[in-house]
Amino acid sequence: MIQDTIRQEAKKALESGEVRMVIGWGAGSVPFKTTPVFVDNPQDTDKLIWNPACTNNLAVYLTKLARDGKVGIVAKPCDVRSIVTLIREKQVKRENVFIIGVGCGGVVDATSLQNGDVKLREITSLEWDGGDLLVTTETTKTKLSAAAVLREQCKECDDRTPSVSDVSIGEAVVRASDLKIEIPGLSEDRQKYWAEQFSRCIRCYACRQVCPACYCETCFCDRIEPKWTAKKATTDEAWMFHATRAMHLVGRCISCGECERVCPVGIPAVELARELNAIAKERYGFEAGDPQADKPLLGNYQENDVDPAHHSE
Repeated sequence: MIQDTIRQEAKKALESGEVRMVIGWGAGSVPFKTTPVFVDNPQDTDKLIWNPACTNNLAVYLTKLARDGKVGIVAKPCDVRSIVTLIREKQVKRENVFIIGVGCGGVVDATSLQNGDVKLREITSLEWDGGDLLVTTETTKTKLSAAAVLREQCKECDDRTPSVSDVSIGEAVVRASDLKIEIPGLSEDRQKYWAEQFSRCIRCYACRQVCPACYCETCFCDRIEPKWTAKKATTDEAWMFHATRAMHLVGRCISCGECERVCPVGIPAVELARELNAIAKERYGFEAGDPQADKPLLGNYQENDVDPAHHSE
């Protein structure tokens, strides 16, 4: 069982002294939720769990916890791509991270389960059964299709095996061919769409705080000189914040969807990053989190690169 193997590998790494801590997922207050846990005692590795509700991108903790010593981290393939980005940008040393990579079938959220007519309070376990989610409650077992329960970003993900790991556990569940997200073209309609989305922003910065790629000690929107944006929760100021943040994430966002998960007003922030990443891939052949790329997008100039100043858009 994957969960048992995760615990065994974590315990082995802690007992040998290879790592001083293992970051993973633990049980939440209810079975359909999980929470980050930080295990530093081999006897506590039974707190680590693995199921389709392991949502958090745990790479966000590495810039602080892996700065002065080696830590272990249980990581989904998308989390691994975040780790690759942090290593490439010299925020984390590879030798300071012990990666327990786990093959993934995608993660689900409570809203999708409710849409499947499941009583959340009665759920006792979740697990993938081929391409379906097996939901066990106190009285029944129900199978729900991946299309009905997967988070949006998981529907387009084909990288379900960790690209880099020290220990690899479990097999990936292959994405069904009918699971996909259409990336819309950029137009005036899209500008109107994003203006409507940003008008709901309350400037709580939850999206920034949960993002592994937002590791600046002082964010541009918190600077006094130069002053990039005011703190007012207006559409213009929110547009400045989200548009600038999106530009900072081009070629760096791995579409883990954490920003959308924590947004209290439901702004689809990862959608904008996904559009910009698609442009980066089309024009420069660059994909976020690719372990084969030795430099970040902006540090990887080629003579035949598209010149944005001469582009029609």
